[in-house]
Amino acid sequence: MARPWFDWVALHLGIRIYMPLSRAWAAALDAEGSTERFRLEIGCDLPEKAVPKRALAKVTKLKATFKAVDAAWLDSFFGARDAGQAELLRAKEAWLKTSLDLMRARSLFWPLMLRHKIPAARFHIPSIDEVEAAYAGFRSDPDKAFALPSPLPTVERSRVIEHSWCREYWLRFASPGPDRDTCWAHVVEPLASENVPSLIDGNGLMVEPESYGAMINSQAGLIARGIRVISMEAPWHVRRRPQGWYGGERFIATQPLGALELFSTGAREMGIVAGWCRQQGRGRVAFGGTSMGALTAQLAAARARAWSERHRPDVLFLVTTSDSVSALAVESSISRQVGLPQALHEAGWSEANLNAFAGLTDPGLIAPLPPSNIIMVLGRADTVTPCKRGASLAEHWNLPGRNLFLYNRGHFTVPIGMFRDQEPVERLAERLQLKTTVSLREIQLKLAAAPQQQPKTP
Repeated sequence: MARPWFDWVALHLGIRIYMPLSRAWAAALDAEGSTERFRLEIGCDLPEKAVPKRALAKVTKLKATFKAVDAAWLDSFFGARDAGQAELLRAKEAWLKTSLDLMRARSLFWPLMLRHKIPAARFHIPSIDEVEAAYAGFRSDPDKAFALPSPLPTVERSRVIEHSWCREYWLRFASPGPDRDTCWAHVVEPLASENVPSLIDGNGLMVEPESYGAMINSQAGLIARGIRVISMEAPWHVRRRPQGWYGGERFIATQPLGALELFSTGAREMGIVAGWCRQQGRGRVAFGGTSMGALTAQLAAARARAWSERHRPDVLFLVTTSDSVSALAVESSISRQVGLPQALHEAGWSEANLNAFAGLTDPGLIAPLPPSNIIMVLGRADTVTPCKRGASLAEHWNLPGRNLFLYNRGHFTVPIGMFRDQEPVERLAERLQLKTTVSLREIQLKLAAAPQQQPKTP
């Protein structure tokens, strides 16, 4: 499957089938069984007689079931009483099952999609004045938009599931983003977890693996190499999905504000989790991700220069990335096929207007870390985050040849191919598992505590 033909299939199925079905599904979740509300939310002119009332009722029932199971999961993992391993496993399995049932409910809207043209996204493009009012003040000093909150939020850890070869738990804390919601992260780590290195990993747009029950297996290679994997839930995905939107839709539908809000939020959340990692031991920390997750990670690394050292990454791992987010709004094949360039044009946005905010979304041409600690994986056939832009970034950052992996694959088949071709992961593990440098202060403390001895005569 890791061939460019599959990228073409995945792109077209995603835009022509998955996204319209998701739009109808999100409208149904918001409608709570109301026919009129569904018609208002779906984003197209739908006759009342065309509303699939049985599908609405089914989604409403599945949503109520998931809400109850989610509350029970929350009580088991974060509640005041102590839950044993058997209860934690039951709560997790129930959450995964009901989440999967709810996600699969998109298929209930197949008949509707075949008869009516449902949009891939419901656009709410903000005006130039609206974005200027929110972010123009940060253009002269972008670091202010990425300043970590003071005081830092408390990172709370859930109860732990002990597997035979790893342990699993969740982190949560108050997000510094404009929604003021809760940031979640799913952690899987090797059993010998003292001073282990960590990968803080960002997901791609509309990618919600935990909701589909596909988390630990995809991380097995890294965990087997002794690396803790912390999978961030990006804003507007999984537990953070806003009412009325499907996962990631708000990022596309509210450009360029969506990019400014998501990246400034996600980058700071990575920094907060990096600080938590430093509290767990002296293992090195990597920021990484695929597609949107890679764009978030590289921006976090670039802005981390203004953060205290404990919040900065040691390594950067970027899969299918780009040097320009504003360019992706008009150049990406996803953007073009969902009609984003036209929606931006109709709202008054031009290339010059978009580029005016590039300093708040792009990592810049100066490498944020030593090039030996930056690993990049690109696909020559990638049309979503075009390869030429990622390659340009690698060239400006002067990445060594062994840190740049170029495959004859596209946007979706690059990460698929990495299940078999583990060389990028091995390179990441190599850079993460370097011995941590002992600080001068630690040496001084050890010398002070050591018993004093007279030097021996040569």
